[in-house]
Amino acid sequence: MKLVVDAGNSRIRWAEAGSGDLRGHGGEAHDGGARLSELLDRAWSPLPRPEAVVVANVAGADFGRRLAGWTADRWGLEPEFVVPGHNAFGVVNAYRTPERLGADRWAALIAARRRFPGAACIVDCGTALTVDVLAASGEHLGGIIVPGVRLMRRALVDGTQGIPDEPDGEVSLLARDTRDAVTGGTLYAAVALIDRVVADVADELGPELVPVITGGDAPRVLPLLRNRFRHLPDLVLEGLAVIGGEGS
Repeated sequence: MKLVVDAGNSRIRWAEAGSGDLRGHGGEAHDGGARLSELLDRAWSPLPRPEAVVVANVAGADFGRRLAGWTADRWGLEPEFVVPGHNAFGVVNAYRTPERLGADRWAALIAARRRFPGAACIVDCGTALTVDVLAASGEHLGGIIVPGVRLMRRALVDGTQGIPDEPDGEVSLLARDTRDAVTGGTLYAAVALIDRVVADVADELGPELVPVITGGDAPRVLPLLRNRFRHLPDLVLEGLAVIGGEGS
């Protein structure tokens, strides 16, 4: 068994990969690393020692050092931190400097290539909202990055005097108070961007394009989208399993 780990900006997710499937899923919010050891003591100490730990880390170098320190202390293992390459597992990286592509995006591209024989548009709704396009040939055509729904909301709270820092409100096209206006507005901003990008990409690559969505905010965005998306919450973990040699 190998442990595959998606270390995002605000959440860490993991699963046990073996025999071509994923099991033992888990996930928690994190604070950037200061209390990571406590989180991993609670979440990973009950797990059997894995053969290897494969990590897509976009949470920063300090987070990576803390995670590596924990696995070394508890399991005597040095994690494999995924570094995107130019060409691997049937995917050709579009970035001029391949390693600058996010490791999570690279893993998602690899998983999509394994799942779908044709072109795919991969939307990841996390702290950042990313869109990547994969041609039927396996060529990564590039992507875009914008603030995710919650980051958009945080920008409004931090950058204005009139937006209160409140829990999510009701979602409606037109709101009748500020909280609901921010909730609906930021959600619809994400939806409008996704719909437009997928439509434009489909014009270029054809109607056989498969739209795929993943990430923590995907369930909130998905009901409002015009296109029929394949919702694959474990897409990054699936890609890490392939990279680690446990993908089917």
